[in-house]
Parts: sequence; structure tokens; C-alpha cells
Amino acid sequence: MSERISTLPKIVIAHAIFDIKPLVDTWDEPTDCVWVKNKTDLLARLPEADILVTMTLWENRYLEMAPKLKFVQAMSSGMDQYDVEAFRKHAVHLASARGVNANAVAEHALALMLSLSRRLPEARDDQHDAFWRKMGNDPGERRRELAGSHVVIVGFGEIGRRIAQLCLAFGQRVTVVRRNSAEETGLPIRVVGDAELAQVAGEADYLVLACPATPETTGLINAEILQRMKPSASVINVARGSVVVEDHLIAALHEKRIAAAALDTFQQEPLPSASPLWKMGNVVITPHGAGDTTAYETRVADILHQNIHRLTAGSPLINQIA
Repeated sequence: MSERISTLPKIVIAHAIFDIKPLVDTWDEPTDCVWVKNKTDLLARLPEADILVTMTLWENRYLEMAPKLKFVQAMSSGMDQYDVEAFRKHAVHLASARGVNANAVAEHALALMLSLSRRLPEARDDQHDAFWRKMGNDPGERRRELAGSHVVIVGFGEIGRRIAQLCLAFGQRVTVVRRNSAEETGLPIRVVGDAELAQVAGEADYLVLACPATPETTGLINAEILQRMKPSASVINVARGSVVVEDHLIAALHEKRIAAAALDTFQQEPLPSASPLWKMGNVVITPHGAGDTTAYETRVADILHQNIHRLTAGSPLINQIA
């Protein structure tokens, strides 16, 4: 471990929206905490910062500009923007906020699933047009129940586990695709290895993506996987846009090789206005908001508080990356 932190560290909260300073100010121990909302104000505070709590405002060059910096607490679970080796070189600790929005993302995945099964986007459009849609004779146009359907979840971190628990509560069958298929889950679910993704995707009513963005998951859902899926099946993505080959998904939706998609993340964000996805009737779009929750700041502040105690004691951090 590097030099332990002082009893009154300078904590800089750097985020345009998330303000956890009021929560830090309630701690029993005295604090010296400021909140900045932009990079200009952050740059002015870097020389005095012992601890930096941030997300989108981070740049790796800050390591050279913050001589007192000992610890960066990320506000997100994704760590792509952080140069871990540079943190180690500068003896600065780094921890993620993995898990703080797991429940929110899982609930969002279920909300997307329900929106497809109960045709809620169509109902909202009809409401806008003051149109009372009568139930049709075509069985394919009927609303579906989640109970009894088969969900295949790709990824089994905290988000994937919570999705599985919620799906079980809805009476769905759950198959999980994960790297270590032999590890016990403690849940009444089927677990298969990564190599079996194509096979189980063909059995799914809902293919739910909850895996991290890694070189191994880039383009994981492609034409080959989509071709295996049932025409009545849907893709739900609460992972990252890089996991899906977007052009392949658009083609599969356009040609009705799969029934629908509900997408929270995209290869390019914001999703360009020219994207065909915007106008596809069998697509539900949310703007990378699955992790949004009113509990976010409280949970980040709690991890920060625990990690400061651990850093002071010279103990390993929660979600430690460097």
C-alpha cells in the first residue's frame, strides 16, 4: 500500500450532476469536501486533492497534475477511461462503484421485457393519438405473459444475478451464460459456458445482455447468434453498445428474423438521429438510463466512506482496481 491518508483529507467531488458532498458532510468524522461541476473548476482543485470522486470528468493526465492525490473513487462500474498502469506508477489507488446500480439496471431490464410482452410502447402511441385499439384476431398480435418464458442472461455479475432473481420471481425459466459455468450460483437456474451461447440463444424467448465491455464481448451478438434465435424472440441490452453488432441487429429486426429489441446502450451515444432504430416499430429505446436511480449518490457515498476507512487503515479497498 502507498502512504496512508491523513485524518482530514481534501475530498473533491467532480460531476456535473451527482453531488454527494451533503452526504459526506453528515459523516461523524470531520471532512474537507468540495463539489465541482466542470473540468475548469476541477483543474483548479486538483493540486489540493487527496481524494477525487468522479466519473465522466476524468482524464488520465490528471495524475500528473495532482501531487497530493492518493485515491480516486470512480462513480461508475465501467473503468475503460482509467489507465490502471498509470495509477500504479503514481501509487494512486483506484476503486470502482461496481454494484451501486445493480438493482436499478436489473429492474430496467425487467421493465423493458414487460414493455415488449405487454405492448406498452404501442399503448403509449395510441394514447397520444386518442386511438382505442381493439384486440385483433391474429394470435401474433396478442399480449404475452412473462411467466413460463425462457430468459437467457449473458453475464452473471451483480446485475446478471439480480436479473435472474427477478425473472425467477416472475415465473420464468432462466439460463445464464458465464465464463465459469461450474461455479455454484445458489439459484434454481441453468448455467452454461461462453461456448454454448449460440445454442442457448436459439432456445431463448428473451436474450438479455448484462455482461461487461471487454475485448471478448465486443461484437458478441452478431448475425450468427441472431440467425439462431426464434422469430418470436427479443434482444434486451442493458450491457454496453459494443456487445452488439448494431447493423446485424437492425437487419435481423427489419427482416423479422427476431421479433423485437429493447436497447439502453448503443455503439454511438447519443444514438444518431439518422439511425434506423429510432423509427422501427419493434424497437424500444431508452437513453442509457438503466443505471439511473435516486439511490445512486447514497450508495457511492457509502462505498467512498468505507474505502476511506480502509485506506486509512492500510486495508484492501472495496472494488479495488489499483
